[in-house]
Amino acid sequence: MKVSSIVLVSIAALVMTACSKPEQKVDQGHTVSWFLKHNEILDQTLKLCSDDPAKYNQEPDCINALHAANQRSAGELHPIDWNKEENPRAQ
Repeated sequence: MKVSSIVLVSIAALVMTACSKPEQKVDQGHTVSWFLKHNEILDQTLKLCSDDPAKYNQEPDCINALHAANQRSAGELHPIDWNKEENPRAQ
């Protein structure tokens, strides 16, 4: 009787763990500059962090990904080099 109870409990535990949804995990240790070079992972991290902000709000990668996204959306300003021959209206 004891053996069958142990087997039954073991099978039930295996079934429960097999059916549970695996927990998503935020990678650790990426810097803002790293995220700027890896756009696809940046987007994935932002999606995960924004989907459950209560859980991931203080995660370093969520913070760094948010800062990288802000920098990416702001862009960088570059001086425009007008070719006066091609664009005579440029002064």
